[in-house]
Amino acid sequence: MTRMAPLRDPDITRQRILGVAAEEFHLRGYKATSLSDILTRAEVSKGALYHHFPNKQELGYAVLEEAYINDCMSMWRQAMAQDDIIKSLGDMLEEMRSHCVNEDVMKQGCPVNNIAQEMTAQDAGFQQRISAMYTTQAKLVEEALNRSIAAGYIRDDIDPEGVALFIISCLPGMMGIVKATRSKKDLEKMHQGLLNYLETLRAGT
Repeated sequence: MTRMAPLRDPDITRQRILGVAAEEFHLRGYKATSLSDILTRAEVSKGALYHHFPNKQELGYAVLEEAYINDCMSMWRQAMAQDDIIKSLGDMLEEMRSHCVNEDVMKQGCPVNNIAQEMTAQDAGFQQRISAMYTTQAKLVEEALNRSIAAGYIRDDIDPEGVALFIISCLPGMMGIVKATRSKKDLEKMHQGLLNYLETLRAGT
């Protein structure tokens, strides 16, 4: 019989449940993960889980927002805070490339991308949250492009809104292909192709 961890701090318990659920959803997929799997790994009682999350759907929404989207948006906000968006995007892409060459990462894919593909056609709550994330990403990139244009880093004849949408669409596509092919060569080619595209935006090109 599994010994349940003492519930001294509800916030710690909630974060433990979220952390385990985030790992399990990423590894197995949302549908294939049972609440029993999460309870066993988190070493909490069913009552403790339901105290924080009334059902699996609400737990899924919390994982999506507080773990997956929060981590993703933190990376984007940091990159988009710079004036030279081409350099900051290049640095972000290099960090992602270095992370994604790991075999386990290629196999498991991007957690946001995975749950988007699995659940957006079936659950309005997932669809709305992921749609809002992409809308926010696109706005961040568009604003950063406009700042870079004003600072003279980027050509002033581009369509910032269209370029922003194109850029944010590339990363889920890249991650989806890498998860399917598990090819480091494909990853390197897509990474370099996007870097080459970004350079065409530079002022004076």
